[in-house]
Amino acid sequence: MLGCSLVRCEDRKPSQSRAIRIFDQCSSVSICLLRLSQAPADGSLTLTAQTGLGDMAIAMTAEQERDFEEMGFVILENFLTPEETQRLSDAADEVVGRIQEEKGLPVETHFQVRNALSKHEAFLDLIDHPRMLPLVVDAIGWNIQIRTTHLDYRPPYPDELGAGRVGVGDGADKDAGYRNVTWHPDLASPQLFMGPSLDGRLPFMEIKVFYTLFDMTESNCGNLWLVPGSYKRSPSELRDAGNVVPEDEALELKLPAGSAVLWRTATWHCVGPNQSVKTRKIVHVGYHYRWMRPTDYIQQDPELIARSSPIRQQLLGALPSGGDPLGESSDVAPSSQYWLTKNPDDTPLQAWAE
Repeated sequence: MLGCSLVRCEDRKPSQSRAIRIFDQCSSVSICLLRLSQAPADGSLTLTAQTGLGDMAIAMTAEQERDFEEMGFVILENFLTPEETQRLSDAADEVVGRIQEEKGLPVETHFQVRNALSKHEAFLDLIDHPRMLPLVVDAIGWNIQIRTTHLDYRPPYPDELGAGRVGVGDGADKDAGYRNVTWHPDLASPQLFMGPSLDGRLPFMEIKVFYTLFDMTESNCGNLWLVPGSYKRSPSELRDAGNVVPEDEALELKLPAGSAVLWRTATWHCVGPNQSVKTRKIVHVGYHYRWMRPTDYIQQDPELIARSSPIRQQLLGALPSGGDPLGESSDVAPSSQYWLTKNPDDTPLQAWAE
């Protein structure tokens, strides 16, 4: 098993350029978090990066680009402020409590809430987070929208309940109905033509941001597990292995509350058991290309679209111009404006990025 003991290193002299990194102590891999530019005399920080998209408030550093390409993910420890984390954690409790009451579910129920952005403003505000969106666009480009916003809420196991093997799902917890997701890449399917394939591999179609809303620094608290570099491998390889991953290939993420992981969802991943005393509270925000169909909505609420900025409208799957989705000649020569966009007002992220 790859080590996940992380050390945070920071030169705290405000007059010097600084870089924050976390290191996997059991390997030679280093994962760059943020590169901070020369700090002004007052100690405030300006975060900048030179990228192909021009100067941005934050964009991937060379180290982050390397990790994204080689491992398939970038870890951003303590990305959210404590206030942002608390707001999201409270929102998770509020939304889950409301659903439990409406459906008469016991408080120990573990479940997921899809299209979470429609359930609370705190989740909506994540989709265009001003410090995350530049990284997202840097990773996948500007022609994107939200595929899913997913709240994963898992109370701890009962004391007497044992867990099966991580990523395999063969224990008493599975028999009791606890859905600990087995090893898999997203957007794959064993059925021919259901899942996209490029020479047996998953093409690059989406990324997700994984936000931790609770302290995930210990093992067996519902941790996300990843197999670095596995997005370059074929899903059939995982199926042929019986969905079992050798321990020395797997990485259990142990991160403080408020951390984020920007990752390629073709990376093999799974969820470990929650044998802690904490409720696992995670929000996933998935971005994919506009010419694909989202998974947890067809169209967002028109009122939500109307009160959103043009960039947020694009991310919500709308056309900010208000034009016909099939173009100006929809009666004679319909042409999807999600497939070939002719009006730049419908993709304001392009001008924002450039």
